[in-house]
Amino acid sequence: MSTPPALEHYADRLARRLVGPPARRSAIIDEVLDGLLCAAEEHARSCPDPEEAARAAVAEWGPPDEIAAAYNDATLRLSAGRLSLLAVGVLPLLAVSYAVALLGGPRGPWPSHPPVLMAGIGLLGFGCVLCLTGGVAALRGGGGLPGAAGRRAAAVTSGTCAALVGVLCVLVALIVLLLNRGLTHPGSLDWGAVAAPAALTVLAVAYFSVALRRFLAVVRPDRA
Repeated sequence: MSTPPALEHYADRLARRLVGPPARRSAIIDEVLDGLLCAAEEHARSCPDPEEAARAAVAEWGPPDEIAAAYNDATLRLSAGRLSLLAVGVLPLLAVSYAVALLGGPRGPWPSHPPVLMAGIGLLGFGCVLCLTGGVAALRGGGGLPGAAGRRAAAVTSGTCAALVGVLCVLVALIVLLLNRGLTHPGSLDWGAVAAPAALTVLAVAYFSVALRRFLAVVRPDRA
């Protein structure tokens, strides 16, 4: 059975307004079309014209702008929750991996704290605080009722962005500290033990950089 033109037109208009990964947008369109077809079949019982029944189903569903806004709100919350949990969850993993690698290796070489070390530690602390507070704010904001706009959506968005920026600060600080120690005192590192956390850090920088860009595309698709 072919899809009535009215339903296809409605789905096309909806698709242009949806944000998020292609797979999710495709699943939403399939879900909406299934619902519209069911509604059209119901209207067809009292209306012999299939196209008129399809138009009645479209009118029953409401404007595509409103439907897209509801789905986009859900997409934002899903993306925010997943990314916030990942950003917060990677911090203890990094802490454990670096603690094992550095504490099990040679002792730190500095009799006093050089400026680069202090700056790196400061950035590390700032990133941890920003990531944790942003992640908690995003998760709390994402637990509200869908469609409750304004401040709650802003909390989800800003909190997730803060969590991602915070974890990137932590990762950059770790790279700076590792490079500083490796270049100034290469003998003070057990390079075999440091290789795994260093590789994890580089991969995490790549992942969270892309994740931040994609999340911003969900939040503001017109500027993606």
